[in-house]
Amino acid sequence: MESNSKKKINRELPPGATPLSPEDLEGLIPRYITTRSELNDAEFKNITEASKKYFLSRKRFPFTIGHLYKVHKEMFGQVWKWAGKKRITEKNIGVEKTQIDVEIIKLLDDLDYWLKQNMNIAEISARLHHRLVYIHPFNNGNGRWGRFIVNLFLKDHYDSYLDFPEDEILLTTEIRKSYIAALREADSLKYERLIDLHNKYISNFSL
Repeated sequence: MESNSKKKINRELPPGATPLSPEDLEGLIPRYITTRSELNDAEFKNITEASKKYFLSRKRFPFTIGHLYKVHKEMFGQVWKWAGKKRITEKNIGVEKTQIDVEIIKLLDDLDYWLKQNMNIAEISARLHHRLVYIHPFNNGNGRWGRFIVNLFLKDHYDSYLDFPEDEILLTTEIRKSYIAALREADSLKYERLIDLHNKYISNFSL
């Protein structure tokens, strides 16, 4: 009975969202959650706590593979048992599960190179954003995790952040459609649309 009620969580998924498999759903911690709305609320509360920890801290975020996984754990660890753990199955998007660590390490090397080349802020953040989502290390929450990581990068290096309309990105809206289309174009190394989105939403902490 409980398993059937959990299936409601996968109803009314917005475009581009990854459905949760029965195995994923077994990792749900709060037993009261049976709908997408209840799940979104629980995850939002967890992410809010993680945001306070990281964005109120004066410490620079260490860009290592271990710390990237730790952020996902702190964003979703009150909701999912598998938070912060690499997925062990193939998804409808993402690199092969055996290549996740390899691709993240490549990305971190590329990020260091982009900084040394003084690449434009919006281009760095867009490329970082796309690669994190493209790698898709976790069962779920990859988009929110990717945007969170980008904001940690922007905070430390540019005193800035992406003020994306998170509520609208989670739902079936025109903003989400544009967002997903920009990420898909970046899959073909066409970053212009995603860079334009980043330019639109980058704000300065000091203002």
